[in-house]
Amino acid sequence: MSDNVRRYRSILKSLQNLYPAEPRGNVARHLMTLAAMMSGIIGSRSCQLPAIASKTADLRKVDSRIRRFIRWLKNDHIDYET
Repeated sequence: MSDNVRRYRSILKSLQNLYPAEPRGNVARHLMTLAAMMSGIIGSRSCQLPAIASKTADLRKVDSRIRRFIRWLKNDHIDYET
């Protein structure tokens, strides 16, 4: 297992532990995206989306991951308090 996958899984598990019940639906999907972004930031040591996307543990193309992160960041329901 690569370092990217280990990092992603440990971040995702830590985020899921913050919820009293197992997250489902959109909440689970948003947590997976957040964990991927956090893992990419740590792995790339950069905050630029192409660098983050290249260091995530995902089998999708880098351009697809960049678009996914952009959509997540522009989402009105995602804010600091959430």
